[in-house]
Amino acid sequence: MSSVVRKFNFFLLRIRYQGFRLWQHNVRFIENLLESLMRRWLLKGELLHTFVNNSQPYLHSEKQAVINNGKTRKVIFFTFRTLHFLDWFAPIHLALDRLFPEKYEVFYINFGATLHRIGAGIEYIRYHRKVEERMLLLGVSPLRHFSHQELAEYSSIPEPAVHLTCESIRQETFSAPERIYLPHYALPKAIDTGLPENIRFNHVFLPTRPPYTYQQLNQKFPGNVKVHSVGYPKLHAVHSNVLCFKDDERPVVIYAPSLEIKLLFDALDKGLLDIIKKLTQYLFVIKLHPSLASRRHYVTSFISRQLKDAEHIQFNDLAGIQELAEESSIMITDYGSAGGEYRMGFGRRIICLKVPEEYEGGADLRFRDDFADAVCEVGELELVIESVINKGNISFSELQDMREKVLSFPDAADEAAARTINEICSSR
Repeated sequence: MSSVVRKFNFFLLRIRYQGFRLWQHNVRFIENLLESLMRRWLLKGELLHTFVNNSQPYLHSEKQAVINNGKTRKVIFFTFRTLHFLDWFAPIHLALDRLFPEKYEVFYINFGATLHRIGAGIEYIRYHRKVEERMLLLGVSPLRHFSHQELAEYSSIPEPAVHLTCESIRQETFSAPERIYLPHYALPKAIDTGLPENIRFNHVFLPTRPPYTYQQLNQKFPGNVKVHSVGYPKLHAVHSNVLCFKDDERPVVIYAPSLEIKLLFDALDKGLLDIIKKLTQYLFVIKLHPSLASRRHYVTSFISRQLKDAEHIQFNDLAGIQELAEESSIMITDYGSAGGEYRMGFGRRIICLKVPEEYEGGADLRFRDDFADAVCEVGELELVIESVINKGNISFSELQDMREKVLSFPDAADEAAARTINEICSSR
């Protein structure tokens, strides 16, 4: 296909994409209107998820019993909005239970209803279900899960001794003497020059060491925050391997672009879909960033339509990288932390697509320069994929050496974080 024809076709796809996006907005408007009418006429103004909770008195009593149990233990709150942040904290929680049995009570408090794309209606019910499915997969009881609005329905909620979060949540107002920031990426980008200023914390669990960390921490640590080198606990999350392709011996390639939709469309504009459709000797899994997949679900639907006849290509917007890694041979990414997490966690090779200069300068691309198995343009992928797959997985000694150089604590990071929390609590 000539470049002129390809660009024209992609121009038409962009128009279709914008039309699909507008249609999705209209669908969401109608859903919100129907939910508003249902609340007003059927639920008498009660929130939908409150109505659902009140219809399950046994579940309510079970959760109240968990709360009451917290009165005799040190209480930890983990707050989140985005579903996939559970993967960062659950390993620490399970390590606390192993190392310090019956000493800590942990509560997962979601602020998902504060996100515009979720709200407090039907979409929140779907979100709530996915949260609890994810907790079960991670080995954590959903009885510990509450929405921030739901807390008012229970009595004697204990004050947390420690609060952890991965993100800024403006509506979170809990009073906790010790507040921990748990970064939800191993390798900061160029825009992440220092620790976030919109999150309240006096401790930070640092996943990586200089020069693979925040630029400001390459020279010094902040005086008002205690920095704890605990490594990357997410690497120890419990997971079940997801097989996207059964009974097929072809190598599996994961395409995991970053959250930057501009880079995604740039890759599409350069013919990425045409290339992977052509490479039928491989199997491809397109794994969008979880926030991109959930906030812009029309992107997934849009690309899926372009690949509907390609049986060797699948989308997966629910499983995490750790679920998909075991089946795969290599990953293609652009920038951010996904490539580093994949290579350090599973010893598999990565191909990084070249990005504009404005994205350079962060720890993520420092890792790329030091450890990526190939850096190329979209048009070079056909040859590069073959050469990287032929290398096989990286050796165990190479994997260990990379972890020693990059991670602030290269061993059991989940237990290192749990011990650090225990030390923080014991010091008070």
